[in-house]
Amino acid sequence: MFEWLYNPLYDSMILQGLSVTVEITLFGVLFGLLVGTLLAIGDLYGGKVARGVIAVYVEFFRGSPLFVQLFIAVYAVPALLSLVFPGIQINHLLLAFLIFGLNSAGYQKGYMKGAMQTILDDQMQAGLSVGMSKIQTLRHIILPQAYRIVIPSWTNEFCSLTKSTSTLAFVGITDLVSIGLTIRFQTFEILPVWIVIGAIYLIWITGVSKLMDVIYERKKIPGVELLMQ
Repeated sequence: MFEWLYNPLYDSMILQGLSVTVEITLFGVLFGLLVGTLLAIGDLYGGKVARGVIAVYVEFFRGSPLFVQLFIAVYAVPALLSLVFPGIQINHLLLAFLIFGLNSAGYQKGYMKGAMQTILDDQMQAGLSVGMSKIQTLRHIILPQAYRIVIPSWTNEFCSLTKSTSTLAFVGITDLVSIGLTIRFQTFEILPVWIVIGAIYLIWITGVSKLMDVIYERKKIPGVELLMQ
């Protein structure tokens, strides 16, 4: 059943698919954190127009399936751009990286906003009272604490995005699931292939989750759980 596992060709294929899965997940979480932080700041300090635009953005990326967003990005966007720029070629993998990051930002905006609201009022006033600007207070006081608070949310987001990468195979991108499909058709082994692919996902997600738990225990702010109740 598992003889194919000892084939170096299939081993290298699995590593290739895993690397794509890991890269897209890590980029999605980090890019999503950057954009999500900016969205949270805009929602807290922006005007009505800014908050309205942010609300539409969040509703779209949280309210529609990631699979649909990928299809729009990979097929609809290049088709529309080709009408304006005939012959333009856009790498599907780059579009997937972007969509995963933008999708993650829709969720991380909520994480960051909640964390910032937990510590915002008193410490913002304290920063302003010692001559710091709002931007300086956010950069040096509010955001460093907010990032420590949302570490558990990052863990959940990482796990969710990792599992969501399974949709990449259906838009022609060679991820771990895509490799699994290829090996399945070449070896005619169905259950063994998916057991191995599932085990790889499980080991990777569990390992990162445990690592994030250790980081959170070292970085968490004492008593912050009481503030968030």
